[in-house]
Amino acid sequence: MSVLETIPDLYRAPETSQLAPDEIAVIARHEHLTPAEAAVRGAEMLREPWGHAAMRQMVWDCLCEAKRRADAAETARLTDLYRRTCRRYACPHDRRVSPTREKHPFPFGGGG
Repeated sequence: MSVLETIPDLYRAPETSQLAPDEIAVIARHEHLTPAEAAVRGAEMLREPWGHAAMRQMVWDCLCEAKRRADAAETARLTDLYRRTCRRYACPHDRRVSPTREKHPFPFGGGG
């Protein structure tokens, strides 16, 4: 059972409703939180100036991990989520810059 399947409707409170269930699942996985904690953390994060970049980064990190595990189904699902996340949270600010970081696979202009 994936983290996404464990997010009951009660975590879809008005204060966290801007988050999609798959975004809550990524926050939970990335930050090692329960879905309820992830929903609250995500809502708080998106109110910060760096929140959109943080959301994209968490999805990116989970996507890279799925690629390393060679999990084709999870990679496809997270690739789709990453594209949607880049369109939804389009601020081009990157929180982390590293010469070893993989190149961004999609343009911020919503391509793909």
